[in-house]
Amino acid sequence: MDQPPQYPKGDLRRMLSVLAAIDSLDSATLVKLAERTGIDKKTVTSLIEQARTQAGVIVAKNGPVYIIQEWGPVIKKNGARMCLEGALNAPKI
Repeated sequence: MDQPPQYPKGDLRRMLSVLAAIDSLDSATLVKLAERTGIDKKTVTSLIEQARTQAGVIVAKNGPVYIIQEWGPVIKKNGARMCLEGALNAPKI
């Protein structure tokens, strides 16, 4: 698998990448999310909470597995997937 795109701290695309990883993995555990996104586990947890509180995303946890139940009114699933794939990287000037 290719390296996941790396976004700077505070970049919205980091949160979107985590959400897309939850949606794309069969069993989205914290370890698998960190591996898929290239973001440390503590930050992944923080970004999930940020998505809940700031964007109204409903993320459930069944044992160690995260599941998106509702994307909320702000975030589009396809846009989040683009972030995880690196499709929204701006060219460097």
